[in-house]
Amino acid sequence: MEALFLNGIALLTKYGGDILMNWKRVKNELSSQQEDLISEFDGMMTYSFKELLEKNDYDHINQLILAMLTQWRDQYSMDIDYSQVIFLLSAIENMIHHILEEKENPRIIDHQSIQYIFNKILDQVLIPLTTETNGNKWLDTMITSNIIPLHWAALLRIEDFEYRLVELRSLDSTKETKSIIDICMTMSANTVEQLSLALCRLLNPGAKQPRIIPISFAKETLLLCLKSSDASSISYQRIELISNMYKRQIKMNTLESENEWKDAALLFTLRLLMAQTCSDTLKTVAHGFVDYLSYKRSALFLYSPKVERGIFAAHKNLGKDVQNIKVAFSEVSFLEKYLQKILQSKPVYLENAAEHIPRRLVEQYQVASLVAVPIFTPRKGRLLGLILLDQGGEWFEEPKPNQQALLMKFGQYAGEALYKQWGNIIQQLDFGSPLLTAREKEVLKLMAQGETIQCAAEHLHLSPYTVRDYVAAIIKKLKVKNRTEAVVKAIRLNLID
Repeated sequence: MEALFLNGIALLTKYGGDILMNWKRVKNELSSQQEDLISEFDGMMTYSFKELLEKNDYDHINQLILAMLTQWRDQYSMDIDYSQVIFLLSAIENMIHHILEEKENPRIIDHQSIQYIFNKILDQVLIPLTTETNGNKWLDTMITSNIIPLHWAALLRIEDFEYRLVELRSLDSTKETKSIIDICMTMSANTVEQLSLALCRLLNPGAKQPRIIPISFAKETLLLCLKSSDASSISYQRIELISNMYKRQIKMNTLESENEWKDAALLFTLRLLMAQTCSDTLKTVAHGFVDYLSYKRSALFLYSPKVERGIFAAHKNLGKDVQNIKVAFSEVSFLEKYLQKILQSKPVYLENAAEHIPRRLVEQYQVASLVAVPIFTPRKGRLLGLILLDQGGEWFEEPKPNQQALLMKFGQYAGEALYKQWGNIIQQLDFGSPLLTAREKEVLKLMAQGETIQCAAEHLHLSPYTVRDYVAAIIKKLKVKNRTEAVVKAIRLNLID
């Protein structure tokens, strides 16, 4: 893996100038979305790649990436839209894949090197998300296990430069206490001490100031209020033990979450590699989003250049009579609204699907909420289609940032697998009528090699008039103006090599 990392750094160094030039274009395209965040990314990108161009020292570059991430995380540790960060990282990674394709004939290992570096960066972005969700579990553990005698326990989190109360548990279950807890849940303060004092006044009225143990980790602070009768008997060593247990548990949960993220991606990728035929690949994509992610149904739609619409390609758990679903793009309102996000491979959450997709499909399949995931090939920078995911007709919340990151990766892995068989897929989706016949492909290959009509006719043992007829048919089928455009479009559609 170290060799993979070094290869990726060498590629970033080699094409640092091109990356910065293309970043200016991407930055302008994204300027309407979180201008402050993009400005910060601009500074980070410019600084990093100037360093890469000036210093070809791998040890230094390793330190540079770590320092870059640390500085950036420190600056945005208080308040950050992680969804936008993940989206921007993906846009930058896709841009670099595209540069590799334009500049040279890259090896698969080159693309994987870039992917590996950005996965490591993404891990650093996602770590705070997993730590935020694990404090709740520990709060319950402290109350129910009776490790130390508690009156109440609270979980604070830094949001918008303030400490906010996000969870509160009390051993007193009376109605009066529950009402007080409801009041407490609206509280915030500039410091842990201020919020701790306010909680004591409400939950311990008239009592002597209780002993409060604060345990901080990342953006969270756990407050443990000891029962007054036992507070003095709790030693410093025991408090230190509990604090270390809490931090260790959060780190273990974070690691477990990271491994689950990578395991799901690995299993999906291996399954895509094992798909032998066009039909197998389509089925694997549709099934993978359900089998490895937390969704119950999937519907894969790909763009067909022949009929210029979204063609239903595969599904999981939609039932029977689904093969003839066709959807004109004009019928899908969210495509225009979220087109920029979709073209940049970002998943789109549709809380009320009935407002965005044809009513006949909503009624037939009882759709409530949906997530639309772009099927995108980073190497070619092409959008191939969308996969729609739901929870079996039930409403669900917007995916969390770490779930969005995984959806984006799944969409990109699926895009790479489908692109390898794109010509065959297009022909299969057009209900068995090939876009080009085998003979037309032979003629077009010779045209791509620069052969004249006469030379192609001699090579294929046909008359020049017959070859000319084939060329005319190809131009008509591909809806282009001449042979040159036909060759370009056929290569783009993967109809010829």
